Amino acid sequence: MSVFSMIMAAGIIITGLVAGFLSGLFGVGGGFILVPVLNILFGLPYNIVIGSSLASIAVISLFGMARHHKQSHINFRLGLLLLAGTIPGVEIGARILVMIKNRGIMDTALNISFLVMFITALVIMLFEYLKWVKGEKSSCDLDAYKLGFHCFEKNPGLDNSVNISYLIACGFLIGVLQGLLGVGGGFLLIPVLVNFFCLPARLVIGTSLFVISPSSALGAVSHYFKGNIDFMLVALILAGSVIGTTFGSAFTAKLKGKKIRLYFICLIALAALLMGIKIIS
Repeated sequence: MSVFSMIMAAGIIITGLVAGFLSGLFGVGGGFILVPVLNILFGLPYNIVIGSSLASIAVISLFGMARHHKQSHINFRLGLLLLAGTIPGVEIGARILVMIKNRGIMDTALNISFLVMFITALVIMLFEYLKWVKGEKSSCDLDAYKLGFHCFEKNPGLDNSVNISYLIACGFLIGVLQGLLGVGGGFLLIPVLVNFFCLPARLVIGTSLFVISPSSALGAVSHYFKGNIDFMLVALILAGSVIGTTFGSAFTAKLKGKKIRLYFICLIALAALLMGIKIIS
């Protein structure tokens, strides 16, 4: 277990506070901010940051999920189908991390992976946001919204129906990202569910947290046995993130779907810029 200076500990707590706020506001685990910041600013090795991040995200997401459940922002059937793919993906991602670490290419491979994913998420979100600006989409009344599921053909008489196999495949890819990069996966899961599955943003946020919490917990267990968790680091992150999550969840109910998308786009763009600078420098 590491020993941190007072300044470094304060910086990690503040980072956790920001990650927690993002978790509650956008339905993401916050790992896409936690992992790069702890590696870039504090010089902590990627493998320790990734394992500790997943342990923290499991708790952060749990608080956010509870808040969104009270606001009826969770579709449990949707979440369980995603988890069916996410759970095996987490272990595969963790094993890939061990492999690239043993080959001595961990930092380079993860820096590039983060940049590619940030750019991918940014493109998807921009594409989806432009539909809103052009008036091709409208706000959704969650109280009257009904979601169906199908394997081959859509349920007759129900416009809002999603393919089960596609959901499981999507969950699997998110799980691989969780195990490999220590992210909750929400920063990519949310734009995919909103844009390609045409689901309401507020429903996706709560459901995303429902998926992230148990899958991150399983990822943390896997990384623990691989020696990739520092419990002091986890405690510092949680010291700020638990408070941040409460405030973030409260803000979500006050924001419309369009504003949630716009703020999220700006956040992903900033993350991509910072990672690009790190790779070039």
